Parts: sequence; structure tokens; C-alpha cells
Amino acid sequence: MTRYPLLADDTPALGPEDAQGAPRHRIIIVTAEILGPVRNGGIATALTGLAEVLAEAGHHVTVLFIDLAGTMQQEDRQDRWAELYGRRGIRLAFLHEDAYRDRSPLALSLQVTSWLAGERADIVHFHDWIGLGHETVRTMRMGQGFIDTLLVIGAHGPSAWAAEGNGLPNDPEQERIERYAIEQADVLIAPSHYLLGWMEARGWQLPKRHYVQQNLLPRGEGTGAPVPRQGLPVRELVFFGRLEPRKGVLLFCDALDRLAANGIFARHDGLKITFLGKSTPIEGMEGRDYVAGRAAGWPVGTDFVSDLDSTDALAYLEAPGRLAIMPSLIENSPCTVLECLLGNIPFLAADVGGVAELIAPEDRDRLLFAPSAEALAKALTERLAAGAATGRPAIPQEEVRRVWTGWHIRPSRPHQALIARLLLSLRKLLRRK
Repeated sequence: MTRYPLLADDTPALGPEDAQGAPRHRIIIVTAEILGPVRNGGIATALTGLAEVLAEAGHHVTVLFIDLAGTMQQEDRQDRWAELYGRRGIRLAFLHEDAYRDRSPLALSLQVTSWLAGERADIVHFHDWIGLGHETVRTMRMGQGFIDTLLVIGAHGPSAWAAEGNGLPNDPEQERIERYAIEQADVLIAPSHYLLGWMEARGWQLPKRHYVQQNLLPRGEGTGAPVPRQGLPVRELVFFGRLEPRKGVLLFCDALDRLAANGIFARHDGLKITFLGKSTPIEGMEGRDYVAGRAAGWPVGTDFVSDLDSTDALAYLEAPGRLAIMPSLIENSPCTVLECLLGNIPFLAADVGGVAELIAPEDRDRLLFAPSAEALAKALTERLAAGAATGRPAIPQEEVRRVWTGWHIRPSRPHQALIARLLLSLRKLLRRK
């Protein structure tokens, strides 16, 4: 696997006195997911953590929440969440409801650009998915605005990558929009080496400044140094993730079919199966209905839990006897795995994408399995017999926090890039005259 530069490589060496006297920037995070208005999700978790740490460092942080589901259109809901985020030193902002008359990616991106034009931000963070940064980046590249703003794209997983994982047709126009923002941004930051490699393998041109930096979790989601445990009794197997093919729900069902056929369930009286996550369509059916049909062949109790937010879902998994299983077919840098590591929750995860990058090397053999039904059935059989295990993160969260904080102290654009933009704007101005 190609090793890409780390974000720390783009961070000047700073002492305590530098941090104390460092300038405080106006930072905006543009996102369609943030915890609270959205119950859970990798983007929501990662960007909530980023907003919190930047606010704690003294920056003026605004989160512009793009309300795709329309859940915030009631004014009292906007006020309630804005107040809660305000208590953490974060301004939570919203587009006017008229901005959603056309919900196409380009139209939303234009609305975002118009809103940003009145803010004079020093740094703007976008996620790659749905290409919300497209028009802002294009405006900057044409020399028509955002000349002195650093535009950063976070690589959480573009639509083409997700479609590939779910076996769905790719949308070329959606890919074009997202790819342009990624390729033309000032900085691209991915939480795994894997995803940058995926992009390059498909001919995407990474911007000159591209880096790897793991995600931060919100402060409330365990940031200590867990002590690994082994031999933990297992009384409940918990599928942890959305019920969709990319998250491995079909693979999980196939593995349970093998356990049933081999009589493994009969050896563990009282064992239970739980699906912890939102239901999505599977093979033309509602995911929950599909799984219920598969579960008819398993001689164990099966339950579905789909209404928990991130905090409550982790609290559910922390109860003794529960083993979280994350059998994804593709993953970037899943917050679910990181949450289990930091929460000292026993789990098994498919060794795909950037999952292994999250786990301390000495713990990977106990926690990972090859992405096949046979390998998962074998791992489950072993854990039911010998007990489950927890592990440690490859990088402590405090170190991840230090790098993110340090980079935002002086994330300035190279002087030659700023000069080039100013010259481009001047040329265009002279042409108009």
C-alpha cells in the first residue's frame, strides 16, 4: 500500500509559546451531517469532533449544516440545536429554507458558495460526499472569490466509492462534481492511506497538498488509553452498522447460515442476534424485512434496534456479553471501529480498506477477519468458544488531537499560491477594462 504524507508533515514545529500566541482563525465546516441534527454516521462523528477541538483551541468555529432531510426547517429545532452547540463555543448556522427548492448537488453547492461569500472565513472544511465544495472551489480557481481562504476537502468517501461497495451503478455527473472539488481544492485530507490510493488507482489527480490524518471523536466518546481484554463471554452477537450490502449485512447473514448448519448455535443456549443500525433497501426489500426472512433459519432470537444515536448505541454495546461485528465489504476509516477501540468494546471487523490502520498492530489478529462468510463464521465460532477481545488504537486520540490543533495554528497557503491567485484576479480585472 502506498504511504502518503501525514498532516503532521505540513505542520511547522511549534512550542508551547507558539500555541499561546497563535492567531485565532475564522473556520467554517460545511457539512450535511453533524451530531444532534443527525443521529449518527461517520461524517457526523468526525466533523463534530473536529469542530469541538478547534473551538477548544480558541478559533471562531461555525458549522454550516446542510439540512438534506428537512428536519431543521422548524425554527424551534434550529434554535434548540444552535443553543446547544453555542454552549460549546460553536456557531451552528443554516441555509434559508428557500435554498432547498432545488436539491441537486450543484444547486446546493451554489447556495453554499453564496452563503460563504458573506462570511470572510480563513479556512473552510468540506466533506467530499455530494460535492458541496464544488462551486466554492471553482470560484476560487477562477479568481472570482475566496482568494485569501484556505479550502480543505475531507475524504470521507465519495459517491463513486460507496456505489462500488454497494454494487450499484455509478452516477458520472455526481462523480464529476465531487472529483473536481477534490482535485482542485487547496488541501485534501483523508483519514486513511487506503482511500487516497483508491482515488489514484482510478485516475483521480490528488492536489499537491494531500495528507493522511485520522479522525477525531467527540469529547464524550472515549479518548483514553484502553487496556486490552481477552476471554470475554459472548451471549449476544451484534451487527453494528446500517443494514446495507456495503456494511456487510449479507456477508453476516451468510456466516450465520453456516453457524446454524454446523450446529454451533445449539452449543450456546440463550445466544441472541441483534442488528444495531438503520434499515436500508436490500435486493428490492426493506432491509429489516430481508434480514427477518434470513433469520427464520437461525435457531436463536433475533432483534432489531434502529432508533439509537451514537452515544446510546455505544452504551448498548458496552453491556457485558455483547460482541460488536462490523463485516463491511469496503471501509475508509470507520468511526465505529475507532469508537469500539476507545470504548474498550469487544468487536470483530472485516480487514478491508483503512480498518487495520486504526488498530494497534499487535491487536489486529484478534480483531480482524478476511471479508468472507467462511472467515467470519470461523471467527465467530472461535469467539463463542474462547471469548471475545478488545484492542488499542494505532494512534492515541491525544496525538491525533495535537496534530489537528497544531495544523490549524498556521495552515497558511504557500505565498506563491496566494500571489498567483492575486495575479489571476488582476489579469481578469484588466481584461474587463
